[in-house]
Amino acid sequence: MKILVICSESYSASDSSPLARAVGSIVSAYRSWGVKVLGFSPYFSKLASESNAKLGQSFVEKLGNKEYSTLRSDKLEDDLFIQYEDYFGRAGIYGDPGEKPYSDNHVRFAFLASAALNYCLETNFKPDAIHVHEWGGIAGALAKTIYKDYFGSIPVVLTTHNICFDYLCSPNDIPLIGLPPEGFDIDGYEFWGKVSMLKAAILYSDKVVFTSSSYLFYLLSSDLQGGMRGFLESQKKKLFSIQSGIDYASWSLPLKDAKGFKRQKKEALRAEFGLSQDSSLLMYSHLDACSGSSAQVISTILANLLNLDLQLAIGISEDNSNYPYFAAIQEKHPNKMALLPLEESDESLYQRLAAADILFSIGSLEPSLSLFLKASAAGAVPISNKRSQKPFLYSAPYDPSLEDANTKANSFVSESTSPDLILEQVLIAESIFREKKSLWSKLVSNAYSLKVSWTDTAKNYLLLLGSKGL
Repeated sequence: MKILVICSESYSASDSSPLARAVGSIVSAYRSWGVKVLGFSPYFSKLASESNAKLGQSFVEKLGNKEYSTLRSDKLEDDLFIQYEDYFGRAGIYGDPGEKPYSDNHVRFAFLASAALNYCLETNFKPDAIHVHEWGGIAGALAKTIYKDYFGSIPVVLTTHNICFDYLCSPNDIPLIGLPPEGFDIDGYEFWGKVSMLKAAILYSDKVVFTSSSYLFYLLSSDLQGGMRGFLESQKKKLFSIQSGIDYASWSLPLKDAKGFKRQKKEALRAEFGLSQDSSLLMYSHLDACSGSSAQVISTILANLLNLDLQLAIGISEDNSNYPYFAAIQEKHPNKMALLPLEESDESLYQRLAAADILFSIGSLEPSLSLFLKASAAGAVPISNKRSQKPFLYSAPYDPSLEDANTKANSFVSESTSPDLILEQVLIAESIFREKKSLWSKLVSNAYSLKVSWTDTAKNYLLLLGSKGL
């Protein structure tokens, strides 16, 4: 099987973003299944770590008749970059650091899609499927218009990693980005009088994948602005969910003496941040942009938490609006509460999850809920809530009414984000940790036995594409 992949970020770069890392992981997993992948991303000359990329050929694409060059990665020759300085030689990917997005992003990434499709046409690479991500989604429209003679019968799969990322442009620019003019209406890609690149990407893709079943369910049961929910419902037959995996080489506990490893990490974190070295449960909460209601719920039940045999470690930045409040409480309870810098590195997060007994993550806005998988792999049992009346597909909530000895539970899940209901789950977890050591060990074992790898993710994409080679 042959797949064309288009991503707006350099997925093969070593210092890549979360989106690029996810795309790179899928591409790598595709190849592990024996798939021929030809992948394209922009060559951001001022940001590129691909300094050893090798110059390839030059072509003229068909959307704007612009001449561009291709570069091949020095790591894998099937990972290519589109070089065009006017669009990709800037200080940022989507905008200058700290500034608004570039006003021509719609034109820049339509050009990327056109250049990638044109390369395939010029080199006679005819894929069995086109897999596009975020901004690359405009390729679906181009494959059905300008390049339809070559790509018209080839299925386009769009992965929407986060529906919050959209870009609106003027209807005057429709000819510049290759969209069929007849699609500009409320049932198409029109959004409050402007062109929605997100709606266009969904409209002209054959299948649209969301990164977890919980996220898709949430979107179809939430009040999204501008009629977006109604639009998604109109496209429901093409909407699917495939769980994004994680790299277990980076997130798992060591096979030998996992319990001892976690104890060592717990002692180290306590020593670093001044928490008491005692037998209490250690709960970690990561208050980043996707943390949802966690900060609000913690604030509401904080007095209760401090009265339990429990320590609370919070990853939070000083510019978070909740930081002053938490800092004032932490100053009064330094042995029971610690504020940790909100570092975004995977290694830092792993150290914290490996040290924690529990991950506290309520109302998460993270589409793939990968933090749940990462915490589980590191032996931190998640406490969370149902998302739009539906729990995370891979969670097995603890049920006190069932027999402990054979429990399959790997998490604690409340019915809603109600602080009282969530506190009830914390009380259950703390009680088990303190009084039922064997049951707690079973819950931890169930958590880190959960496996959803990128290989699994790629397999599900291939099944969706109808691959017969599995």
